[in-house]
Amino acid sequence: MEDSVKKTHILLLPSWYLPNGGQFCRNQAQALVGKGIKANVLANVSISFRKYGFKAFRLPWNFHTSKEDGLVVFRFFSRSIPYFKKLDSILWCWQTLLMFNRYCKTYGKPDLIHVHSVLWGGYAAYLINKKTKIPYVITEHKGIFGLSCKYAKNQFSDWQTPYMTQAFENACVIIPVSTNQIPKIQTYLKKNVLIQPISNVVDTDFFHFKERTLGKDIRFVAVNGFRYVKAYDILFPAFDKVCDKLSNAKLRIIGEDFEGQEFNKLWSTIKHKDKISFVGELDMYGVREELWNADIFTISSRVESQSVSTLEALSTGLPVVCTTVIPSGMVNDENSIVVPVENIDALTLALIEMASRYQQYDGRSISEEIMKIASKDVVVSKLIDLYSHIIK
Repeated sequence: MEDSVKKTHILLLPSWYLPNGGQFCRNQAQALVGKGIKANVLANVSISFRKYGFKAFRLPWNFHTSKEDGLVVFRFFSRSIPYFKKLDSILWCWQTLLMFNRYCKTYGKPDLIHVHSVLWGGYAAYLINKKTKIPYVITEHKGIFGLSCKYAKNQFSDWQTPYMTQAFENACVIIPVSTNQIPKIQTYLKKNVLIQPISNVVDTDFFHFKERTLGKDIRFVAVNGFRYVKAYDILFPAFDKVCDKLSNAKLRIIGEDFEGQEFNKLWSTIKHKDKISFVGELDMYGVREELWNADIFTISSRVESQSVSTLEALSTGLPVVCTTVIPSGMVNDENSIVVPVENIDALTLALIEMASRYQQYDGRSISEEIMKIASKDVVVSKLIDLYSHIIK
């Protein structure tokens, strides 16, 4: 590693962060710190009163620093304004600028800002750049940029366009986590900006390959909460049809929010309820154990950028049944069966086909290929090359 990069002060600016997601940013920051780079996190966490209720009032109201998972995190809990998205977004950016000024007084000015997602960290970094000339790069995570379905296309609002254009056009580099995102990103560019896809980080040493012990059941596993974009309205009826054909098929689901009116309505239509188990939200050790005890990983999403859960499953050597939202750089004939989004019949046939030949896949080879894409060493090496280019 060049000394100029090792001495660089990197500030990671996620558009959302823990406890509201953002594990991808934390993982990347940890990987950078592990290589001796100073990488701190500035996290303006938007808190919804509808989600948190009275708990929102008990969270700190000031800027504060904490040491988390080996990282310095400078955090603020901003309270979102319901029903006023534009006002709420601009207020978030203004608060982020105030946070940045306070951060600099304590830690000094960073040499480079690494944004995670254009809305709204990207626009905040653009405003910072106008005042300070500090360069920034944007890693784009949002799967809606893949335009995989009508729902994804409808998530873009015209009023957001000028903000995204300014943020993208003034970035030194745009880093999509999937090539599927590039065509939509390019519609916001009226000048040349370097676009270089780089994967999310996966701890491939932790989610390593392990030989499975075959049992009488065919064990499917899914790792996603109950949300519209995850398309359980496609997976459940498809798996129901699988169970009509295969009496020994079982599905275990890791994730949260399998409750409420929408879930209950869907669940009431499923015949083979006894074949599906919900194990709730698990820590990384629990997730790994479930993956090691499974034969096939499945994901039915209608929207994804890259899907860290799929990377983790492949890293343990599991073959995958997925939709076309998963990037072609991750999945291929050697590790998966890929079907169109929102297609119950196609997913059913793919699950049945995979059940008939999952033992033929080379799990160790599947795991090794993912290491070449998403391991800490590979991803950090690519980021260091980019940082070095920008610094020079």
